[in-house]
Amino acid sequence: MGARAGQTAGFYAKLIRLASDLSSFKLYFTSVDRVIATCATAACNALPAGGAGENRLEKYIADNLPTYVAADFAPLEARIIDEETYVQQGRDLEAAYADGVLDYILGTLQPDTELAMVGYPVTDEFSHQFMGLVTPTDMDGNANPYYDDLNGDGVKDNRIAIREGYIRSAYHEADAKLARTRGFLGSAATVFAGSDHGFAPQWLAVNARKVLFDNSVNGISLSGSSSNSASNCGAAVTDLAKACWAGGTIQVYVNATLPAGTTKAQVVAGITGAFQNLTDPARPGSRVVERVFQKADLRNIDGSDSLHPNRSGDVVVVLRPPYQSDAGTPGVAIAPSQFFGQHGYLPELVDLAHNINMHATFVAAGNGIRKQAPVAGIRAIDLAPTLSFLLGIDGPQNARGKILVGLTTKPSLKVYSILDISDYHGQLVPLTEASDTLGPTFTIGGAAFLKTWFDTYRAESPDGSITVAAGDSVGATPPISSFFGDKPTIELMNDMGFNADGLGNHNFDKGSAYLRNELIPLATYPFLSSNVVDGSGQTPAEWKPSAVFSFGGAKVGLVGFTNEDAPTLVAPTAFDPFHVTARVPAVQAEINKLRAQGLKTIVVMGHDGATAGTLTNPAGPLLTLADSLTGADVVIGDHTDVQVISRRTNGILVTENRSRGIRFTRIRIVVDPVTKAAVYTTADFHKPWDIGVTPDPTIQARITDLNAQLGPVFNTVVGASTVVVPRGDACAAATGRVDGRACESLIGDLVTDAIRSAYPVDFALTNSGGLRADLTCPIGAADPNPSDFCPAGVYPNPDGAGHYVITRGQVLGVLPFGNVSSTLSINGGELKDYLETAVSSLPLVTNGRFGQVSGLCFTFDVQAAAIQFTAAPTAIPGTGHRVLSAVRQAADGSCTGAAIDLTAGSTYQLGTNDFTASGGDGYQNFRSRIVTQDTLDQDLADYIAAQPGGLISPSIQSRIHCTDSDLTTLPACPVGSP
Repeated sequence: MGARAGQTAGFYAKLIRLASDLSSFKLYFTSVDRVIATCATAACNALPAGGAGENRLEKYIADNLPTYVAADFAPLEARIIDEETYVQQGRDLEAAYADGVLDYILGTLQPDTELAMVGYPVTDEFSHQFMGLVTPTDMDGNANPYYDDLNGDGVKDNRIAIREGYIRSAYHEADAKLARTRGFLGSAATVFAGSDHGFAPQWLAVNARKVLFDNSVNGISLSGSSSNSASNCGAAVTDLAKACWAGGTIQVYVNATLPAGTTKAQVVAGITGAFQNLTDPARPGSRVVERVFQKADLRNIDGSDSLHPNRSGDVVVVLRPPYQSDAGTPGVAIAPSQFFGQHGYLPELVDLAHNINMHATFVAAGNGIRKQAPVAGIRAIDLAPTLSFLLGIDGPQNARGKILVGLTTKPSLKVYSILDISDYHGQLVPLTEASDTLGPTFTIGGAAFLKTWFDTYRAESPDGSITVAAGDSVGATPPISSFFGDKPTIELMNDMGFNADGLGNHNFDKGSAYLRNELIPLATYPFLSSNVVDGSGQTPAEWKPSAVFSFGGAKVGLVGFTNEDAPTLVAPTAFDPFHVTARVPAVQAEINKLRAQGLKTIVVMGHDGATAGTLTNPAGPLLTLADSLTGADVVIGDHTDVQVISRRTNGILVTENRSRGIRFTRIRIVVDPVTKAAVYTTADFHKPWDIGVTPDPTIQARITDLNAQLGPVFNTVVGASTVVVPRGDACAAATGRVDGRACESLIGDLVTDAIRSAYPVDFALTNSGGLRADLTCPIGAADPNPSDFCPAGVYPNPDGAGHYVITRGQVLGVLPFGNVSSTLSINGGELKDYLETAVSSLPLVTNGRFGQVSGLCFTFDVQAAAIQFTAAPTAIPGTGHRVLSAVRQAADGSCTGAAIDLTAGSTYQLGTNDFTASGGDGYQNFRSRIVTQDTLDQDLADYIAAQPGGLISPSIQSRIHCTDSDLTTLPACPVGSP
């Protein structure tokens, strides 16, 4: 960017002008005066010419005007100070502060540090201030009125070399900062040096808010609140859209509340047209806007994934240099801006002849890095994973990038990937989730979209990858899978490219015979469990204890296991003729067997999870297992719907995912192909948002066909509700849990009321783990949840009042297991044990045991001793002391009825489901007493339809009341509980 070699004529005249400019402001410091004086005495005349494009003056400025940590550019832009003072202020801050801090940290405070993260912002700031002043034309050849003319008045400043020198000085000082750091770390240090972005010169600003004001939709201005403001992100609540900007990019957001008759699609089209048609009257024919994107387009911007579901604009405008969005003029769409360098343009925009280069710079050198020619295709997102590998530390938890082993001195290393989902439960269609705390929900997951995500990550693992799940891929599934016996889940997992699955408790929901004869034969991948065995301790032909996968350069062993309490979570005979043995000895024996066969890399995968702690410091059965093993590299968990990435003290990496495909984890194993052993493992988890992702057409066609088959049955409206009836309980807002397993829930009240209404029983109880979905359809012009069975369009109820519709499919989604309502005789003591079991999981809530009730209300003390369980587990009668009292519900549903005798001397009729009555979830097994009735989902549908007008109005009635006898000691009642 400097003057060409040989352009040194008038060198002393330039120095004279420099000295004159400085003295005219009287704001310079002694050091600057000394620099000028030194050069004036011919010291700099003796300097050799710099490299190509750098003359003596530029070199002198670069060497003698070191720049700053953070100088204030506002006084410079306001013309309160001159350029030399601005530069010198930065230099003095650098000398007085940044270098001192660096010296203290690396020289005194942490002299033995192994990682120094050092930044230098001056290259950015000087490019902002001076780039447009040293660039003659824009990229289309149009003259720059500010080239060597700060005021744009046609009078040249004759400061090209000086300003180019300022820019060069920033890069010289960046090098000096790096050298200073290496002086502390030693010459053998590994160095990653990179710029965060490129730059382009600019001198014209677009006022995005004025552009919106000047355009309308249906006669309404896109931003009607102000035609004069250039306020970034400013908008009124009545505006159709809001613009936020930085550099060359403008993000425009559509108001979530639009006037009647105006749609989001119309507003998006209006915004797009406004910017696509934007012209500059002062420069006819000039391109102001380079590209206009809609949100979904951001999934791939010049090869980069730039999309956030909520934070990204609904429309994103990228300008073309010399236009940018900052420092606009109020009331004017396009105006000059004396802010002379910007970023934020398209990533591949490069025009070196016009000082435009959006490419970042990256240099790797030193210990562990091999010398080689420039490497193409390196992305900024690859740096952190690669640096983590070189440091031998776990990589970033959400890293998208590659581990660039080719940069290292061991380029033959192989990087294998394992893609994992947990507790899939046949979630073939997307769910919805909020992407942050600020906005609405978006669709996430679903088989057709997961296939595309998986393919993307598989392509980034050329040395080999496998895709796995660890059990419960079937069972407790939505109607699209459960109605067809869960066979669609297996078939679509084949299409998604799964290589292995585990065996969890829900795999046995329909019994082992159905699993072995109907489901497993459909799979093109193996099922793995080392501890589900027959009476002789052997696994049947349908599953294996482990599998071996061959990659390019090595083999990886995958050992499976099943949670030990799985038989208690299904019907009592579901596992027959098999049983579940202890996990640790079974898994360790399989690891030892694979090691004896010569395998050096072992992954353990099975159905147990974390139940407490944090993402990186969890606790629970999965961690107990991992901490007990030797010879494994990675342990993959499942079962508890918890996100985990944790490095254990024995070196094993442990992971687990949120359930139903709303997260997936990529585990990477770096293997030495000579020793065949893993030298590094790391994991990162990802949210598979559906925006901007093309669903796999084969899978999507199959899903469409399945839904078409279900539609006539499950879209039938059975009733409506005056309130939303979610799966979550009354504690959901405070706890963040949406599975309704901590306190009373509307859906729990309704299901138990339905049982008590259908049969002549005193009380009803059902386990919260059996309630799996929202009951009501949303109200709105478009259904935001494609996984439900709700009518399209606005959802009227039978009386036309706009209540929340309930369909037959939604009922089945709530109760997907096909459980049968069951009645039995129970004495008061046994009833108390059932209620003790119902509240025994608090406060951890690691299972679906929490009981929802009807016909009675009870109070319990969370501080008192919970009921104890056998190893199976089954509740041990008489060991619980939490339940304090119980009363009958009054006729109006209130908790004002007569006291209930909770001793063995009284007898009652209880309605429940066949799962809990048979000992499921740890409840006492009264299977021999039960009288089976109709299916539970049919009872619920009939109950809703039988209400006047098919309309329900449920409310939380404090049927289950938590008290805390010691507020200073844990456990505590769930926040939000009645």
